[in-house]
Amino acid sequence: MQTKKLRLAIRATLAISTMGLVVPSALAQSTAELQKQINDLRSQVDQMAGTNDSKGWLLPGTNTSVTIGGYVKLDMIYDTDQDIGDLHDPSVLDTSVEDGDSSLRAHARQSRVRLGTSTPTDIGEAKTVVEADFYGGGGNELFSNSRGLRIRHAYGELNGWLAGQTWSNFMHFTAYPTTLDFNGPVGVSFIRQAQIRYTMGIGDGQFSVSAENPETSGFEGSRDTVPDLTARYKWAGSGGGFEVAGLARSLKTDDVSATGDDAAFGYGVMAAGRLNVTSETSLMAGVVLGDGVGRYLYSSYSNNDSTASRTGIGEAYITSDGDLETIEAYGFNVAASHKWTPKFTTSVAYGFLEGDQDETLFPNSFQTLESAYFSNFYQVADPVTVGVELSYANKELANGESADNTRLQLAAQFSF
Repeated sequence: MQTKKLRLAIRATLAISTMGLVVPSALAQSTAELQKQINDLRSQVDQMAGTNDSKGWLLPGTNTSVTIGGYVKLDMIYDTDQDIGDLHDPSVLDTSVEDGDSSLRAHARQSRVRLGTSTPTDIGEAKTVVEADFYGGGGNELFSNSRGLRIRHAYGELNGWLAGQTWSNFMHFTAYPTTLDFNGPVGVSFIRQAQIRYTMGIGDGQFSVSAENPETSGFEGSRDTVPDLTARYKWAGSGGGFEVAGLARSLKTDDVSATGDDAAFGYGVMAAGRLNVTSETSLMAGVVLGDGVGRYLYSSYSNNDSTASRTGIGEAYITSDGDLETIEAYGFNVAASHKWTPKFTTSVAYGFLEGDQDETLFPNSFQTLESAYFSNFYQVADPVTVGVELSYANKELANGESADNTRLQLAAQFSF
C-alpha cells in the first residue's frame, strides 16, 4: 500500500515538473498576445474618447466619424371635448359633435433615433443624417401598441450642397415655438420633403435656394411636372434673428372637367423674427401667405374635391368654367418663452390660419383654424425633461359650424 502511494507521488511530481517546464512557455506566449490585444483595445478606446466630444466615434479602418442620438418620449393626453388623436390638429375636429366627450390616451410614438456621419474630404466635410420616429402607419392599442417606423430625415451635405429629405427651405424656425404637442400651433410652415438645396454665406447671414418635391392637393387629376422652387435668407445673432423666404409653384390638372385653363401659378412668402429681450426671455412671430401656397401652411391641405364635399383649403380647385383657380391663404403665429430657473421654462404660443374660399361653393370646408399653447418644461437631470401643457384648438367651417377642444398633456423625455 505504501509502495503504491509512493509510485503515485512520484508520478504526480513528474507531472508537475513537466507542467512547470511547458506551461511557462505557453503562458508567456498567450500573455504576450493578450497584452497586445489589450493595448490595441486601449488605443481604440482612447481614439473614440478623443473624438466623442465633437465628432463622435471613428469607424474602424476609416476616417468617418459616427454619432448616435435621439430620445424616448412618453405622452399622456386628456381631451375634454373630442378624441382627436395623438396630435392636437384642429383640422380633424368634428363640427357635427354637439356634446363633447372626454377621452384619455397614452403613447410613445414621438420617440426617435438619429444617426449621423462625418467624413473629411478634399472639398470639405461630407455629412449624412438619417432620423426616424414611430409616427408611421399601422399599429393598434389592443395588444402590443406597435407603431410603424418612418423616415423623418435622410440627407447628405457637402460644400454647401444638400440632397435628400429634410425640412423644407420654406420654413421659419426662427419663430417656431417649443411645445409638448408634436406639431405645435397652426399658421406656420411645417413640412419635410425630398429636395436639392444650396446654401452660401452672405454677410453675417445665410442665403439658400432649393428645388423640392411638388406634391399638390385640393383638386382632381393633379399632375406634378416641375419642382417647387424656394429661396430664403436667414440671420441670427445674440439679440435674436430674422428670416424671409419665397416659394414658386406650378400647378396642373389632367381632369376631364378642366376644359379651360388647366394650369396655374402658385406662390408664397414668409417672414419671421425673434427678439431675445433678456438672456431668459424671448419673443417671436412669423407670418406665411400666398396664392396656391397650400400644404406649406400646416393643416391647410384638403381632399382632392372641387365640390361641396371639399374639406380643407388646398392649393386650387377646378371652377365651373373648367379653369384651375388657385386659393389664397395666410397664417401667423406669435410666441414667448421665459426661463424661470436654469431647469424650469415656460412658453406660450398662438397660431391662426385662414383660407379665402367661396362659402357658397365649399360650405363644408374649414375657413379658419386656430390653436393656443401654455407649456411648461422642467429638466430633472441633464438628459431627462418632464412637461405639462394646456392647449386649445378651434375649427370653423365656411357654413358657420364650429368645434373646439381643450387638451391637457403630460410628457417625459429621456434623451441620449
